[in-house]
Amino acid sequence: MIYKDDDFDILVIRDYYPSYQNPTNSTWVFQQVKYLQKSGYHPLVISPTPIIPFRRYLSLPSTYEKPNTNIDYYENTAVIRPPYIKIPDNKAPAFTLKNLSKVICKYGNSKSIRLVHSHFGQNGIAAVKLKKNLNVPLITSFYGYDSGRLGKHFLPYYNNLKNNGDLFLVLSEDMKKDLINLGFPKEKILIHHLGIDINEFNINNKHKNDNLFNLLTIARFDEGKGIHIVLDAINLLFKLNPSMKDVIKYHIVGGGKYEEILKNIINKYDLSNNVEIIHNLGVKNGREIVKNELSKADVFILCSYTTKNGTKEGTPVVLMEAQACGLPCIATKHAGIPEIIINGETGILINENNSEEIYNAILTLYNNNELLHNMGEKGRENIINNFNYKKQMNKLDIIYRQLI
Repeated sequence: MIYKDDDFDILVIRDYYPSYQNPTNSTWVFQQVKYLQKSGYHPLVISPTPIIPFRRYLSLPSTYEKPNTNIDYYENTAVIRPPYIKIPDNKAPAFTLKNLSKVICKYGNSKSIRLVHSHFGQNGIAAVKLKKNLNVPLITSFYGYDSGRLGKHFLPYYNNLKNNGDLFLVLSEDMKKDLINLGFPKEKILIHHLGIDINEFNINNKHKNDNLFNLLTIARFDEGKGIHIVLDAINLLFKLNPSMKDVIKYHIVGGGKYEEILKNIINKYDLSNNVEIIHNLGVKNGREIVKNELSKADVFILCSYTTKNGTKEGTPVVLMEAQACGLPCIATKHAGIPEIIINGETGILINENNSEEIYNAILTLYNNNELLHNMGEKGRENIINNFNYKKQMNKLDIIYRQLI
């Protein structure tokens, strides 16, 4: 054993736990762990780190960490990043889950552990054996892809988790319906919202030293984020309102495999003078980039949609951060987003995959400064009242104590 049995009482399982190299990873889980410490718990994080066969021939994200089987500390939180063999693209899930379970059992097998909290469904599946070994409660938090498209992919492996898991936390009513449709017992499903530290974000009062109207998206560059649809809308905006080329700027912050497609669209529409891609994944100042861009923006846009293969969102934290900064949001009636954005009050919700509606929403906010300001103020109130991480963590503390 690499640590004393009495050191830790809560085991948190989450891949992509943040590090000094990748501080933007899993910020919500990191906040939970910090709060658990303040509440008197002694959490240990196991962040399984995949070893990918033929890795050098694959295009993999820079957010993968180097494995480490010793306890490391990120911002005073204890974390182990043990290696396990993973087959990419969720192929051969039985093989991957078996290896993941071995790692979790090996490094989480401490008699002092009183509760296991797995983040994402696949980690919940892999943690069932450890839960039985330790005879402690198991909570599994779902985040969207594991209850949507991949929920069906993992369906044969969820049966053991359904029968042995003690509680399943979801982010929205939409996600709760997805789990029920997968056969999870309704009485074990509880909605527990994400939350942010409201003190990290100040309301944007910059209206305004320049004449620019700044649009912002912060997201991984995946198809389902709908960034290409926003670019279609901006192209339409400039076609119908050529003079707006002098005032509209659109920053896209993030990174990912979809970047080349976005660049091609930008070039196709000749938008390079108005659209800028900014990378924040895998860089040490990633969070500072996010906060800086939020401070300069006028409107935040995230137009996610359900892709053909069934991929969809949960409740994006970035929409909470944008509202906390007093930014009106243009977003879609998609998954749990309508539970974050109050349509007509804190933002404008549009139908999925609709560039014309995005265009109209941008034009509406551009032409109505009073609406822009009022939506921004109500957005911050919405986050303070409903998505404040302290309130959500107090709820989680009650859940923990009831189960323990």
